[in-house]
Amino acid sequence: MNELNALIYCRVSSERQKNEGHGLDSQEQRCRLYCGQKQYKVERVFKDSFTGAGDFMERPAMGELLAYLDKHPHRDNYVVVFDDLKRFARDTVFHLKLRREFKARGVKVECLNYKFDESEEGEFIETVLAAQGELERKQNRRQVIQKQKARLEAGYWPFCPPPGYRQPKTAAHGKLLTLYEPEATIVKTALEGFATDRFETQADMAHYLSEQNFIGKTVVPFQLANRLLARVWIYGGFIQYGPWEVARRQGHHEPLIDLATYHKILRKLEGRSPIRTRRDMREDFPLRHTQIVCGNCGRPFTASHTTKKKGYSRAYYRCSNKACPEHTKSIPAELLVAQFKKLLKEICPKPLILKISEAMLYEKWEKRVAERVNDETREAGEITGIQGEIRDLSKLARKATGERVRREYEKQIEELAAREEKLMEKNDPAKKPKIEFRTALQMVFDYLKDPYTKWVEGDLSEKNMVLNLVFEGLVSYDRGFGFRTANLCLPLRVFEHFTVSKSEGVETGGVEPPCNDADRGPSTGVA
Repeated sequence: MNELNALIYCRVSSERQKNEGHGLDSQEQRCRLYCGQKQYKVERVFKDSFTGAGDFMERPAMGELLAYLDKHPHRDNYVVVFDDLKRFARDTVFHLKLRREFKARGVKVECLNYKFDESEEGEFIETVLAAQGELERKQNRRQVIQKQKARLEAGYWPFCPPPGYRQPKTAAHGKLLTLYEPEATIVKTALEGFATDRFETQADMAHYLSEQNFIGKTVVPFQLANRLLARVWIYGGFIQYGPWEVARRQGHHEPLIDLATYHKILRKLEGRSPIRTRRDMREDFPLRHTQIVCGNCGRPFTASHTTKKKGYSRAYYRCSNKACPEHTKSIPAELLVAQFKKLLKEICPKPLILKISEAMLYEKWEKRVAERVNDETREAGEITGIQGEIRDLSKLARKATGERVRREYEKQIEELAAREEKLMEKNDPAKKPKIEFRTALQMVFDYLKDPYTKWVEGDLSEKNMVLNLVFEGLVSYDRGFGFRTANLCLPLRVFEHFTVSKSEGVETGGVEPPCNDADRGPSTGVA
Protein backbone atom coordinates (compact mmCIF):
# COMPACT_ATOMS: atom_id res chain seq x y z
CA MET A 1 0.00 0.00 0.00
CA ASN A 2 1.40 3.39 -0.99
CA GLU A 3 2.05 5.92 1.76
CA LEU A 4 -0.57 8.70 1.74
CA ASN A 5 0.54 12.29 1.51
CA ALA A 6 -1.56 14.62 3.66
CA LEU A 7 -2.67 18.12 2.70
CA ILE A 8 -3.89 19.96 5.80
CA TYR A 9 -6.59 22.61 5.40
CA CYS A 10 -7.19 25.17 8.20
CA ARG A 11 -9.68 28.03 8.25
CA VAL A 12 -10.83 30.82 10.55
CA SER A 13 -13.66 33.18 9.64
CA SER A 14 -11.95 36.55 10.19
CA GLU A 15 -8.60 38.33 10.21
CA ARG A 16 -9.09 39.04 13.90
CA GLN A 17 -9.28 35.33 14.71
CA LYS A 18 -6.22 34.83 12.54
CA ASN A 19 -4.17 37.51 14.29
CA GLU A 20 -5.43 37.24 17.87
CA GLY A 21 -6.93 33.82 18.43
CA HIS A 22 -4.11 31.63 17.06
CA GLY A 23 -6.88 29.40 15.65
CA LEU A 24 -4.93 28.47 12.54
CA ASP A 25 -1.89 27.29 14.52
CA SER A 26 -3.98 25.15 16.89
CA GLN A 27 -5.88 23.58 13.98
CA GLU A 28 -2.62 22.76 12.23
CA GLN A 29 -1.16 21.24 15.39
CA ARG A 30 -4.18 18.95 15.91
CA CYS A 31 -4.17 17.89 12.25
CA ARG A 32 -0.42 17.15 12.34
CA LEU A 33 -0.91 15.02 15.45
CA TYR A 34 -3.73 13.14 13.68
CA CYS A 35 -1.56 12.59 10.58
CA GLY A 36 1.25 11.28 12.76
CA GLN A 37 -1.09 8.73 14.33
CA LYS A 38 -2.29 7.69 10.85
CA GLN A 39 1.31 7.65 9.53
CA TYR A 40 0.46 10.22 6.85
CA LYS A 41 3.27 12.35 5.48
CA VAL A 42 2.29 16.04 5.72
CA GLU A 43 3.28 17.57 2.39
CA ARG A 44 1.70 21.02 2.63
CA VAL A 45 -0.61 23.14 4.81
CA PHE A 46 -3.22 25.53 3.36
CA LYS A 47 -4.58 28.29 5.59
CA ASP A 48 -7.63 30.54 5.02
CA SER A 49 -9.04 33.46 7.00
CA PHE A 50 -12.43 33.56 5.30
CA THR A 51 -16.06 33.18 6.37
CA GLY A 52 -17.62 29.74 5.98
CA ALA A 53 -20.51 31.06 3.89
CA GLY A 54 -20.49 31.38 0.12
CA ASP A 55 -18.53 29.88 -2.73
CA PHE A 56 -15.50 27.86 -1.61
CA MET A 57 -13.63 28.99 -4.72
CA GLU A 58 -13.57 32.49 -3.28
CA ARG A 59 -11.37 31.22 -0.46
CA PRO A 60 -7.77 31.76 -1.64
CA ALA A 61 -6.25 28.77 0.16
CA MET A 62 -9.02 26.38 -0.94
CA GLY A 63 -8.50 27.45 -4.54
CA GLU A 64 -4.75 26.86 -4.12
CA LEU A 65 -5.40 23.41 -2.64
CA LEU A 66 -7.56 22.29 -5.59
CA ALA A 67 -5.06 23.76 -8.08
CA TYR A 68 -2.24 21.94 -6.26
CA LEU A 69 -4.09 18.62 -6.63
CA ASP A 70 -4.70 19.29 -10.33
CA LYS A 71 -0.96 19.70 -10.90
CA HIS A 72 -0.15 16.27 -9.44
CA PRO A 73 -1.13 13.26 -11.56
CA HIS A 74 -1.22 10.71 -8.74
CA ARG A 75 -4.00 12.35 -6.78
CA ASP A 76 -5.15 9.07 -5.26
CA ASN A 77 -2.03 9.23 -3.04
CA TYR A 78 -3.37 12.34 -1.30
CA VAL A 79 -5.68 12.82 1.66
CA VAL A 80 -7.09 16.20 2.69
CA VAL A 81 -7.30 16.60 6.47
CA PHE A 82 -9.16 19.22 8.51
CA ASP A 83 -10.06 19.31 12.19
CA ASP A 84 -13.82 20.06 12.15
CA LEU A 85 -16.69 19.57 9.72
CA LYS A 86 -17.55 23.26 10.07
CA ARG A 87 -14.14 24.20 8.64
CA PHE A 88 -15.14 22.44 5.43
CA ALA A 89 -18.10 24.68 4.57
CA ARG A 90 -20.94 26.25 6.56
CA ASP A 91 -23.25 26.38 3.58
CA THR A 92 -25.10 23.20 2.58
CA VAL A 93 -24.99 23.77 -1.19
CA PHE A 94 -21.29 24.60 -1.27
CA HIS A 95 -20.48 21.78 1.17
CA LEU A 96 -21.94 19.25 -1.27
CA LYS A 97 -20.28 20.94 -4.27
CA LEU A 98 -16.90 20.87 -2.54
CA ARG A 99 -17.32 17.19 -1.70
CA ARG A 100 -18.02 16.52 -5.39
CA GLU A 101 -14.86 18.45 -6.37
CA PHE A 102 -12.73 16.16 -4.21
CA LYS A 103 -14.56 13.03 -5.39
CA ALA A 104 -14.02 14.03 -9.02
CA ARG A 105 -10.27 14.16 -8.31
CA GLY A 106 -10.28 10.86 -6.48
CA VAL A 107 -8.99 12.49 -3.32
CA LYS A 108 -9.77 11.11 0.13
CA VAL A 109 -11.13 13.56 2.74
CA GLU A 110 -10.79 13.00 6.49
CA CYS A 111 -12.02 15.01 9.46
CA LEU A 112 -10.86 14.76 13.09
CA ASN A 113 -14.38 14.88 14.59
CA TYR A 114 -16.40 13.19 11.83
CA LYS A 115 -15.96 9.98 9.85
CA PHE A 116 -17.19 10.27 6.27
CA ASP A 117 -19.45 7.43 5.14
CA GLU A 118 -20.10 7.08 1.41
CA SER A 119 -23.32 5.04 1.90
CA GLU A 120 -26.75 6.56 1.26
CA GLU A 121 -27.35 6.84 5.00
CA GLY A 122 -23.92 8.42 5.50
CA GLU A 123 -24.56 11.00 2.80
CA PHE A 124 -27.90 11.85 4.39
CA ILE A 125 -26.34 12.35 7.83
CA GLU A 126 -23.55 14.45 6.32
CA THR A 127 -26.12 16.65 4.55
CA VAL A 128 -28.03 17.12 7.81
CA LEU A 129 -24.84 18.11 9.64
CA ALA A 130 -23.91 20.52 6.87
CA ALA A 131 -27.40 22.07 7.07
CA GLN A 132 -27.01 22.31 10.84
CA GLY A 133 -23.73 24.16 10.38
CA GLU A 134 -25.41 26.58 7.95
CA LEU A 135 -28.28 27.15 10.39
CA GLU A 136 -25.84 27.91 13.22
CA ARG A 137 -23.96 30.37 11.00
CA LYS A 138 -27.17 32.21 10.06
CA GLN A 139 -28.38 32.25 13.68
CA ASN A 140 -25.04 33.62 14.84
CA ARG A 141 -25.19 36.32 12.17
CA ARG A 142 -28.75 37.23 13.17
CA GLN A 143 -27.77 37.52 16.83
CA VAL A 144 -24.79 39.70 15.99
CA ILE A 145 -26.96 42.00 13.84
CA GLN A 146 -29.61 42.23 16.57
CA LYS A 147 -26.99 43.21 19.15
CA GLN A 148 -25.35 45.71 16.82
CA LYS A 149 -28.69 47.26 15.89
CA ALA A 150 -29.60 47.59 19.57
CA ARG A 151 -26.30 49.40 20.17
CA LEU A 152 -27.00 51.75 17.24
CA GLU A 153 -30.50 52.53 18.54
CA ALA A 154 -29.01 53.27 21.96
CA GLY A 155 -26.62 55.83 20.42
CA TYR A 156 -23.42 53.76 20.12
CA TRP A 157 -21.29 52.83 17.08
CA PRO A 158 -20.82 49.01 17.02
CA PHE A 159 -18.55 48.76 13.96
CA CYS A 160 -14.90 49.59 13.33
CA PRO A 161 -14.11 53.12 14.55
CA PRO A 162 -13.84 55.83 11.86
CA PRO A 163 -10.54 57.72 11.38
CA GLY A 164 -9.86 60.00 14.34
CA TYR A 165 -11.50 57.70 16.88
CA ARG A 166 -10.61 54.57 18.81
CA GLN A 167 -13.08 52.32 20.65
CA PRO A 168 -11.83 51.44 24.16
CA LYS A 169 -14.07 49.60 26.58
CA THR A 170 -15.49 51.74 29.38
CA ALA A 171 -17.28 50.79 32.58
CA ALA A 172 -20.32 53.00 31.93
CA HIS A 173 -20.84 52.50 28.19
CA GLY A 174 -18.97 49.41 27.07
CA LYS A 175 -17.11 50.13 23.83
CA LEU A 176 -17.32 53.89 23.20
CA LEU A 177 -15.89 56.02 20.37
CA THR A 178 -13.10 58.10 21.90
CA LEU A 179 -11.01 60.81 20.20
CA TYR A 180 -7.57 59.57 19.22
CA GLU A 181 -4.64 61.92 18.61
CA PRO A 182 -3.01 62.99 16.39
CA GLU A 183 -5.58 61.54 13.96
CA ALA A 184 -8.47 63.49 15.51
CA THR A 185 -6.77 66.87 14.98
CA ILE A 186 -5.95 66.05 11.34
CA VAL A 187 -9.53 64.96 10.59
CA LYS A 188 -10.95 68.00 12.41
CA THR A 189 -8.72 70.36 10.41
CA ALA A 190 -9.75 68.66 7.16
CA LEU A 191 -13.49 68.87 7.91
CA GLU A 192 -13.38 72.44 9.21
CA GLY A 193 -11.26 73.45 6.21
CA PHE A 194 -13.85 71.99 3.85
CA ALA A 195 -16.67 73.79 5.71
CA THR A 196 -14.91 77.20 5.58
CA ASP A 197 -13.68 76.81 1.96
CA ARG A 198 -10.05 76.65 3.03
CA PHE A 199 -10.33 73.43 1.05
CA GLU A 200 -12.67 74.41 -1.77
CA THR A 201 -13.06 70.92 -3.18
CA GLN A 202 -12.80 67.33 -2.09
CA ALA A 203 -9.54 67.10 -4.04
CA ASP A 204 -8.06 69.95 -1.95
CA MET A 205 -9.09 68.14 1.21
CA ALA A 206 -7.50 64.92 -0.08
CA HIS A 207 -4.28 66.82 -0.86
CA TYR A 208 -4.12 68.04 2.75
CA LEU A 209 -4.62 64.51 4.09
CA SER A 210 -1.86 63.28 1.79
CA GLU A 211 0.51 65.99 3.07
CA GLN A 212 -0.18 64.78 6.62
CA ASN A 213 0.61 61.17 5.54
CA PHE A 214 -2.93 60.36 6.63
CA ILE A 215 -3.51 57.52 4.16
CA GLY A 216 -4.94 54.06 4.79
CA LYS A 217 -3.31 50.84 3.63
CA THR A 218 -5.82 50.28 0.82
CA VAL A 219 -7.46 53.72 0.48
CA VAL A 220 -6.14 56.57 -1.66
CA PRO A 221 -6.46 60.14 -0.27
CA PHE A 222 -9.47 61.05 -2.43
CA GLN A 223 -11.37 57.94 -1.26
CA LEU A 224 -10.48 58.77 2.34
CA ALA A 225 -11.75 62.34 1.96
CA ASN A 226 -14.96 60.97 0.46
CA ARG A 227 -15.45 58.58 3.38
CA LEU A 228 -14.91 61.35 5.95
CA LEU A 229 -17.55 63.52 4.27
CA ALA A 230 -19.96 60.60 3.77
CA ARG A 231 -19.92 60.00 7.54
CA VAL A 232 -19.71 63.61 8.65
CA TRP A 233 -22.70 62.97 10.94
CA ILE A 234 -20.59 60.73 13.18
CA TYR A 235 -18.05 63.55 13.58
CA GLY A 236 -20.94 65.86 14.46
CA GLY A 237 -21.88 63.59 17.38
CA PHE A 238 -24.70 61.62 15.73
CA ILE A 239 -25.35 57.94 15.07
CA GLN A 240 -27.32 56.49 12.14
CA TYR A 241 -27.28 53.44 9.85
CA GLY A 242 -29.45 53.42 6.74
CA PRO A 243 -29.12 49.70 5.80
CA TRP A 244 -30.81 48.74 9.08
CA GLU A 245 -33.23 51.70 9.08
CA VAL A 246 -31.68 53.26 12.18
CA ALA A 247 -32.55 56.96 11.91
CA ARG A 248 -30.12 59.66 12.96
CA ARG A 249 -29.94 60.21 16.71
CA GLN A 250 -27.62 61.81 19.24
CA GLY A 251 -24.63 59.59 20.05
CA HIS A 252 -22.88 59.14 23.38
CA HIS A 253 -19.44 59.85 21.90
CA GLU A 254 -17.69 63.23 21.93
CA PRO A 255 -18.21 65.16 18.66
CA LEU A 256 -15.11 66.08 16.68
CA ILE A 257 -16.72 69.17 15.07
CA ASP A 258 -19.38 71.57 16.34
CA LEU A 259 -22.93 71.71 14.98
CA ALA A 260 -22.30 74.88 12.96
CA THR A 261 -19.45 73.19 11.07
CA TYR A 262 -21.53 70.06 10.62
CA HIS A 263 -24.42 72.00 9.00
CA LYS A 264 -22.02 74.01 6.81
CA ILE A 265 -20.60 70.78 5.42
CA LEU A 266 -24.10 69.39 4.79
CA ARG A 267 -25.12 72.53 2.91
CA LYS A 268 -21.94 72.46 0.84
CA LEU A 269 -22.40 68.79 -0.04
CA GLU A 270 -26.03 69.31 -1.02
CA GLY A 271 -25.23 72.25 -3.27
CA ARG A 272 -21.94 71.23 -4.78
CA SER A 273 -21.57 71.28 -8.57
CA PRO A 274 -20.29 68.33 -10.61
CA ILE A 275 -18.10 70.76 -12.56
CA ARG A 276 -15.12 71.66 -10.37
CA THR A 277 -12.51 74.34 -10.93
CA ARG A 278 -8.93 73.51 -10.06
CA ARG A 279 -7.25 76.01 -7.77
CA ASP A 280 -4.07 75.87 -9.86
CA MET A 281 -5.86 77.03 -13.02
CA ARG A 282 -4.05 80.00 -14.53
CA GLU A 283 -5.34 82.70 -16.81
CA ASP A 284 -3.23 81.34 -19.67
CA PHE A 285 -5.14 78.04 -19.62
CA PRO A 286 -8.83 79.02 -19.30
CA LEU A 287 -10.07 75.81 -20.97
CA ARG A 288 -8.12 73.33 -18.84
CA HIS A 289 -10.22 70.83 -16.86
CA THR A 290 -13.55 72.32 -18.01
CA GLN A 291 -16.42 70.97 -20.15
CA ILE A 292 -14.08 71.09 -23.17
CA VAL A 293 -13.16 67.43 -23.71
CA CYS A 294 -11.29 65.24 -26.16
CA GLY A 295 -13.56 64.25 -29.05
CA ASN A 296 -11.97 60.81 -29.14
CA CYS A 297 -12.31 59.62 -25.52
CA GLY A 298 -14.39 62.33 -23.75
CA ARG A 299 -11.74 63.20 -21.13
CA PRO A 300 -11.10 66.87 -20.18
CA PHE A 301 -7.98 68.49 -21.61
CA THR A 302 -4.97 69.30 -19.49
CA ALA A 303 -2.37 71.88 -20.48
CA SER A 304 1.22 72.97 -19.96
CA HIS A 305 4.03 75.06 -21.39
CA THR A 306 6.72 73.47 -23.52
CA THR A 307 10.12 75.14 -23.33
CA LYS A 308 12.29 75.00 -26.45
CA LYS A 309 16.09 74.88 -26.42
CA LYS A 310 16.32 78.58 -27.26
CA GLY A 311 14.19 79.42 -24.24
CA TYR A 312 11.06 80.07 -26.27
CA SER A 313 7.96 78.72 -24.51
CA ARG A 314 4.62 77.75 -26.08
CA ALA A 315 1.38 76.67 -24.44
CA TYR A 316 -0.36 73.46 -25.47
CA TYR A 317 -3.50 71.54 -24.58
CA ARG A 318 -3.53 67.76 -24.70
CA CYS A 319 -5.69 64.76 -23.78
CA SER A 320 -4.91 63.41 -20.30
CA ASN A 321 -6.03 59.85 -21.05
CA LYS A 322 -3.04 57.55 -21.61
CA ALA A 323 -5.29 54.99 -23.33
CA CYS A 324 -6.48 57.55 -25.91
CA PRO A 325 -4.79 57.61 -29.36
CA GLU A 326 -4.67 61.43 -29.03
CA HIS A 327 -2.75 61.29 -25.73
CA THR A 328 0.67 62.28 -27.09
CA LYS A 329 -0.63 64.81 -29.64
CA SER A 330 -0.61 68.44 -28.55
CA ILE A 331 -2.96 71.26 -29.61
CA PRO A 332 -1.53 74.79 -29.62
CA ALA A 333 -3.33 76.81 -26.96
CA GLU A 334 -3.80 79.82 -29.25
CA LEU A 335 -5.49 77.59 -31.85
CA LEU A 336 -7.92 75.98 -29.40
CA VAL A 337 -8.80 79.33 -27.79
CA ALA A 338 -9.28 81.04 -31.17
CA GLN A 339 -11.66 78.30 -32.33
CA PHE A 340 -13.55 78.49 -29.04
CA LYS A 341 -13.93 82.26 -29.45
CA LYS A 342 -15.29 81.66 -32.94
CA LEU A 343 -17.82 79.20 -31.49
CA LEU A 344 -18.98 81.78 -28.93
CA LYS A 345 -19.10 84.52 -31.53
CA GLU A 346 -21.77 82.62 -33.45
CA ILE A 347 -24.14 82.73 -30.45
CA CYS A 348 -26.00 86.07 -30.74
CA PRO A 349 -29.65 85.78 -29.61
CA LYS A 350 -32.02 88.66 -30.34
CA PRO A 351 -32.99 90.92 -27.40
CA LEU A 352 -36.73 90.36 -28.01
CA ILE A 353 -36.40 86.61 -27.48
CA LEU A 354 -34.28 87.17 -24.37
CA LYS A 355 -37.01 89.37 -22.88
CA ILE A 356 -39.72 86.84 -23.67
CA SER A 357 -37.71 83.98 -22.13
CA GLU A 358 -36.85 86.03 -19.04
CA ALA A 359 -40.52 86.93 -18.48
CA MET A 360 -41.61 83.29 -18.86
CA LEU A 361 -38.96 82.07 -16.37
CA TYR A 362 -39.86 84.74 -13.82
CA GLU A 363 -43.56 83.86 -14.07
CA LYS A 364 -42.74 80.21 -13.46
CA TRP A 365 -40.56 81.15 -10.49
CA GLU A 366 -43.36 83.17 -8.88
CA LYS A 367 -45.65 80.13 -9.11
CA ARG A 368 -43.00 77.99 -7.40
CA VAL A 369 -42.55 80.58 -4.66
CA ALA A 370 -46.29 80.59 -3.99
CA GLU A 371 -46.29 76.79 -3.77
CA ARG A 372 -43.31 76.86 -1.40
CA VAL A 373 -45.00 79.40 0.89
CA ASN A 374 -47.96 77.03 1.20
CA ASP A 375 -45.60 74.13 1.96
CA GLU A 376 -43.77 76.15 4.63
CA THR A 377 -47.08 77.07 6.30
CA ARG A 378 -48.10 73.42 6.35
CA GLU A 379 -44.69 72.26 7.62
CA ALA A 380 -44.68 74.95 10.35
CA GLY A 381 -48.00 73.55 11.58
CA GLU A 382 -46.54 70.03 11.47
CA ILE A 383 -43.52 71.14 13.53
CA THR A 384 -45.82 72.67 16.15
CA GLY A 385 -47.82 69.43 16.30
CA ILE A 386 -44.65 67.33 16.64
CA GLN A 387 -43.36 69.53 19.48
CA GLY A 388 -46.67 69.04 21.30
CA GLU A 389 -46.47 65.25 20.86
CA ILE A 390 -42.89 65.23 22.17
CA ARG A 391 -43.96 67.13 25.31
CA ASP A 392 -46.83 64.71 25.94
CA LEU A 393 -44.66 61.63 25.41
CA SER A 394 -41.92 63.05 27.65
CA LYS A 395 -44.45 63.39 30.49
CA LEU A 396 -45.62 59.81 29.96
CA ALA A 397 -42.02 58.54 29.87
CA ARG A 398 -41.24 60.21 33.23
CA LYS A 399 -44.30 58.59 34.79
CA ALA A 400 -43.64 55.12 33.32
CA THR A 401 -42.77 52.51 35.92
CA GLY A 402 -41.59 49.76 33.57
CA GLU A 403 -38.25 49.98 31.72
CA ARG A 404 -39.72 48.46 28.55
CA VAL A 405 -42.56 51.00 28.43
CA ARG A 406 -40.17 53.89 29.08
CA ARG A 407 -37.88 52.76 26.25
CA GLU A 408 -40.84 52.56 23.86
CA TYR A 409 -41.79 56.16 24.71
CA GLU A 410 -38.16 57.25 24.20
CA LYS A 411 -38.07 55.51 20.82
CA GLN A 412 -41.19 57.40 19.71
CA ILE A 413 -39.68 60.68 20.97
CA GLU A 414 -36.48 60.03 19.00
CA GLU A 415 -38.44 59.36 15.81
CA LEU A 416 -40.47 62.55 16.25
CA ALA A 417 -37.33 64.57 17.06
CA ALA A 418 -35.66 63.28 13.89
CA ARG A 419 -38.71 64.31 11.85
CA GLU A 420 -38.76 67.74 13.52
CA GLU A 421 -35.06 68.28 12.85
CA LYS A 422 -35.51 67.28 9.20
CA LEU A 423 -38.36 69.77 8.74
CA MET A 424 -36.49 72.56 10.52
CA GLU A 425 -33.38 71.90 8.45
CA LYS A 426 -35.48 72.01 5.29
CA ASN A 427 -36.79 75.45 6.27
CA ASP A 428 -33.43 76.75 7.52
CA PRO A 429 -33.19 80.46 6.54
CA ALA A 430 -29.48 79.99 5.83
CA LYS A 431 -30.39 77.71 2.91
CA LYS A 432 -32.49 80.33 1.17
CA PRO A 433 -30.88 82.18 -1.74
CA LYS A 434 -28.92 85.27 -0.70
CA ILE A 435 -29.57 86.94 -4.06
CA GLU A 436 -33.09 87.90 -5.15
CA PHE A 437 -34.27 85.73 -8.05
CA ARG A 438 -34.91 88.55 -10.51
CA THR A 439 -31.39 89.89 -9.88
CA ALA A 440 -29.88 86.44 -10.37
CA LEU A 441 -31.93 85.92 -13.53
CA GLN A 442 -30.74 89.24 -14.94
CA MET A 443 -27.13 88.24 -14.24
CA VAL A 444 -27.62 84.97 -16.14
CA PHE A 445 -29.17 86.68 -19.15
CA ASP A 446 -26.32 89.21 -19.19
CA TYR A 447 -24.06 86.28 -19.97
CA LEU A 448 -26.44 84.69 -22.49
CA LYS A 449 -27.07 87.79 -24.60
CA ASP A 450 -23.38 88.18 -25.47
CA PRO A 451 -21.27 85.24 -24.21
CA TYR A 452 -18.38 86.14 -26.51
CA THR A 453 -17.76 89.55 -24.93
CA LYS A 454 -18.21 88.17 -21.41
CA TRP A 455 -15.63 85.47 -22.09
CA VAL A 456 -13.08 87.73 -23.82
CA GLU A 457 -13.26 90.56 -21.30
CA GLY A 458 -13.89 88.53 -18.16
CA ASP A 459 -11.47 87.07 -15.63
CA LEU A 460 -11.05 83.33 -15.09
CA SER A 461 -14.18 82.97 -12.93
CA GLU A 462 -16.30 84.78 -15.53
CA LYS A 463 -14.90 82.58 -18.30
CA ASN A 464 -15.96 79.53 -16.28
CA MET A 465 -19.38 81.08 -15.77
CA VAL A 466 -19.79 81.41 -19.54
CA LEU A 467 -18.93 77.73 -19.99
CA ASN A 468 -21.38 76.65 -17.28
CA LEU A 469 -24.27 78.85 -18.45
CA VAL A 470 -24.02 78.61 -22.24
CA PHE A 471 -23.34 74.92 -22.74
CA GLU A 472 -25.26 71.98 -21.42
CA GLY A 473 -22.92 69.07 -20.72
CA LEU A 474 -19.61 68.48 -22.47
CA VAL A 475 -18.23 70.21 -25.55
CA SER A 476 -16.15 67.86 -27.75
CA TYR A 477 -13.08 69.04 -29.65
CA ASP A 478 -11.42 67.03 -32.40
CA ARG A 479 -7.82 67.91 -33.24
CA GLY A 480 -8.44 67.64 -36.98
CA PHE A 481 -12.08 68.71 -37.19
CA GLY A 482 -12.35 71.35 -34.48
CA PHE A 483 -15.36 71.82 -32.18
CA ARG A 484 -18.23 69.44 -32.79
CA THR A 485 -21.87 70.49 -32.46
CA ALA A 486 -22.37 71.50 -28.83
CA ASN A 487 -25.51 71.20 -26.73
CA LEU A 488 -26.55 74.70 -25.73
CA CYS A 489 -28.47 75.50 -22.56
CA LEU A 490 -32.26 75.46 -22.67
CA PRO A 491 -32.85 79.21 -23.36
CA LEU A 492 -30.39 79.13 -26.27
CA ARG A 493 -32.06 76.01 -27.66
CA VAL A 494 -35.27 78.05 -27.68
CA PHE A 495 -33.46 80.66 -29.79
CA GLU A 496 -32.44 77.94 -32.25
CA HIS A 497 -36.07 76.83 -32.46
CA PHE A 498 -37.09 80.38 -33.40
CA THR A 499 -34.39 80.38 -36.08
CA VAL A 500 -36.00 77.36 -37.71
CA SER A 501 -39.43 78.96 -37.35
CA LYS A 502 -38.23 82.12 -39.03
CA SER A 503 -37.29 80.18 -42.15
CA GLU A 504 -40.91 79.06 -42.27
CA GLY A 505 -42.32 82.61 -42.15
CA VAL A 506 -42.16 83.50 -38.44
CA GLU A 507 -40.63 86.96 -38.04
CA THR A 508 -40.68 87.34 -34.24
CA GLY A 509 -37.49 85.58 -33.19
CA GLY A 510 -34.32 83.82 -34.08
CA VAL A 511 -30.60 83.96 -33.64
CA GLU A 512 -28.81 86.78 -35.34
CA PRO A 513 -26.08 86.00 -37.86
CA PRO A 514 -22.55 85.91 -36.42
CA CYS A 515 -21.76 89.33 -35.04
CA ASN A 516 -18.87 91.15 -36.70
CA ASP A 517 -16.41 93.30 -34.84
CA ALA A 518 -17.99 96.50 -36.14
CA ASP A 519 -21.24 95.57 -34.39
CA ARG A 520 -19.36 95.09 -31.14
CA GLY A 521 -17.44 98.36 -31.14
CA PRO A 522 -13.76 98.18 -30.15
CA SER A 523 -11.69 95.21 -31.26
CA THR A 524 -11.89 92.19 -28.95
CA GLY A 525 -8.56 90.76 -29.99
CA VAL A 526 -9.83 87.54 -31.57
CA ALA A 527 -6.96 85.56 -33.03
